[in-house]
Amino acid sequence: MFPRITKSKKNGHSYEYLVISESVRIKGKGSTTKNIATLGNIDKFRSKDINGLIDGLIKIFKLEKYSLTEGTEIIESLEHGAIVFWQKIWNKLSLSKMIKKLVALQDKRITMEVEKYIQMMTINRCIDPLSKLAVTRWVETTCYKQMKSYTDLPRDVEYFYRSMDQLLNIKDELELVLFKRLETLFSVNVKLTFYDITSSFFYTNNCPISANGHSRDSRPDKQQIVIGVVTTWEGYPIKHYVFCGNTKDETTVKDVVKKLRAEYCIEETTFVGDRGMITKLNLDKIEEEGFGYIMGVKLRQDEICEMVFSDLSPEDFEEYKDLKIWEKRIKIKEFLIWKVKQILIKSGVRLIDEKYKIFQEQIMCLSNDKVQSYKTYKKILQDIAEEIDPKTCQKVFRVIKKYYGRYEDELRYIVCLNADRKDIARQRRQEYI
Repeated sequence: MFPRITKSKKNGHSYEYLVISESVRIKGKGSTTKNIATLGNIDKFRSKDINGLIDGLIKIFKLEKYSLTEGTEIIESLEHGAIVFWQKIWNKLSLSKMIKKLVALQDKRITMEVEKYIQMMTINRCIDPLSKLAVTRWVETTCYKQMKSYTDLPRDVEYFYRSMDQLLNIKDELELVLFKRLETLFSVNVKLTFYDITSSFFYTNNCPISANGHSRDSRPDKQQIVIGVVTTWEGYPIKHYVFCGNTKDETTVKDVVKKLRAEYCIEETTFVGDRGMITKLNLDKIEEEGFGYIMGVKLRQDEICEMVFSDLSPEDFEEYKDLKIWEKRIKIKEFLIWKVKQILIKSGVRLIDEKYKIFQEQIMCLSNDKVQSYKTYKKILQDIAEEIDPKTCQKVFRVIKKYYGRYEDELRYIVCLNADRKDIARQRRQEYI
């Protein structure tokens, strides 16, 4: 039961009444509120009436009345609930013990209680993220001010900065120990690991690793750093990296994958990254470590997906229709043969299979050591079809020249069979039928 105010209108006037209500559940309708008693128009009640009503109820039900002792003055109220909550998690992970031990291993002469400063800054990031200078003022408004073992702790900003220096020195060791602790407490799933990169820019030029680079904040005029994070399937962070501001995404993958096995002893995982991380070297390294991978494909590579699905048979469709991910390997020479054929068809050129075989043989003989000549291909194309125009010849040659130096390579693609791709597959199937 609980008191509440209800409103009603009569003759254009609005009236408010004090009522006692309760929540009831009606079968088939859910919860609703039921009025038990109406105590009258709220305008008739004065402060002493309310106090008298409360005192009467306390007396009837023989309850103990709580109130502040006379003369008591509230000076301040310190924030404590959220801090106690996050401290429980901090202690569950044994973070203070880890930090204290690792700092001592680095330098036994350090007497500053680094773990306490790190705890205050970490909990502040969870509750009300502030700068290091602002944290010193925030601490004064919290229960840290009166908490045992924190009351005599110096709270000058220099101590917070020095603690961050010590934290940087033990970063790699702390991340590894914390990961092992997470494995014990939560049985984290590393069968799938996610890696992503972002950037953060500066308004000053004092950071030794800041540089101008690809800005995800649309601020190419500002120097930045690049930050990479590896997480588990559930989202628990495993490790983070800080790179120079001009670092390219794809150059970071090799070392990240290597450390997952060498330092974290992860024997089996599927590495998930975005389209900016696809290079032959990266995929080779992932496979070398024995990991699987899922990578995005750039939109401009859509023609590869078109080729992948162009040769689907009804049997292929039945085999792959329920898959979400499909890996396909394509030789570059095979792709060039297919791509040139598509260009010629779209240009309205009528192809004769016997003559086109001559062109296919020319493509299969491509060598990375020999620079290709436009005149050679123009003559071959004109032999295939007399009506071919110079623009189409140039378009074909540009495609062939684009892959110069990679003619012996393979293209490896992970194709996501989303709704659009499945529609393409269905269309191909209908063509066969």
